[in-house]
Amino acid sequence: MIFFPRKLRLALCRFLFLFPSVYFTFSPFFPGPEIGTNYGRYGSNLGGGSVIGINYGRYGSNLPPPESLPSLVNSLSIKHVKTFDMDPRITKSFANTGITLSLCIPNDKIPSLSTNLTEAESIIRNFVLPYHKNTIITSISVGNEVSLLPQFSTHLVSAMVNVHRAIKRYRLHKKIKVSTTHSLAILSRRFPPSTAIFHKSISESVLKPLIRFLQRTNSPLMVNVYPYLAYKQSFPSIPLDFALFQPMNSLKRRKYTDPYSGIAYTNLFDIMLDSVDSAVKSLGLPKIPVVVSEIGWPSIGDPGEVAANLENARVFNQRLIEHLRRGLSKVPVYIFALFDEDQKTGAAVEKHWGLLYGNGSRKFDLNISPPI
Repeated sequence: MIFFPRKLRLALCRFLFLFPSVYFTFSPFFPGPEIGTNYGRYGSNLGGGSVIGINYGRYGSNLPPPESLPSLVNSLSIKHVKTFDMDPRITKSFANTGITLSLCIPNDKIPSLSTNLTEAESIIRNFVLPYHKNTIITSISVGNEVSLLPQFSTHLVSAMVNVHRAIKRYRLHKKIKVSTTHSLAILSRRFPPSTAIFHKSISESVLKPLIRFLQRTNSPLMVNVYPYLAYKQSFPSIPLDFALFQPMNSLKRRKYTDPYSGIAYTNLFDIMLDSVDSAVKSLGLPKIPVVVSEIGWPSIGDPGEVAANLENARVFNQRLIEHLRRGLSKVPVYIFALFDEDQKTGAAVEKHWGLLYGNGSRKFDLNISPPI
């Protein structure tokens, strides 16, 4: 989750899914969720199928050193880690562990990278070449959630092109993919999912050439998907159990049917992913593999945020894993996050997304084994 001042973050994270209650119906149990059109139809370039990864953020005052990360990640039965920088200590710590690593070039490098291939080559030479033989580096994100920030978005595609050229120069382009992460705030219309579109201000100028680049380089579209934020912004229109992957055997299982596509949904996650797929189609572009670069549920919120609690965080993450394990989806997801981060400012909810407390102890048991 990118760290912005409160006002900017609220502007970027308005997941205004409006669910008129009349659209929700109760249905008898039926075997398996009815899923949408996007995910489940193809695998990812970052692992060839459903995988569970974890985001490693470092805005914490008492976090364990990078050298202890592999054992903590292994203890969760997770084999894929996404970072928010290119710190060599982190990259080295995962050498010879079998754990894959997704790196990130900081936002402030984007303008210069867009015009300076030499700088891109320097980054790859210094932060990738010394480590890639022992550490499995699968992708590099050029920036994090910058699509709606004009100071970066106008330079974004050119920067990605130069980073890819640098990787290709060292013949690593088939091993390491270049992408960038997006907030779902890039969608101006999200509901019903079949009608979703991108913001007009960036659809043609930024996202269309960006997605074409991803398709040319066989790289995934990376999106941060937060059902909690959608639920919070649209309360009480979205039922909590719908956001929490309601149990498959519930006798009062809710479903929502898109009035235009006729596709039935039994959880908010599927709807949000299909909204991305529809927006891509609205640009006249073919489907593209998607990686959910961030997803999770907070364990503590501000007063009044009653849905942000430890039990709901456990339930959401466990049911997400089970949803993927059933094999109906092929989308890789990176849970946000490995640790709570008490140094984040702003709302209390920003600090409490970790599966682990800052000292490395577990908040709750989570069954991810066997790793997927």
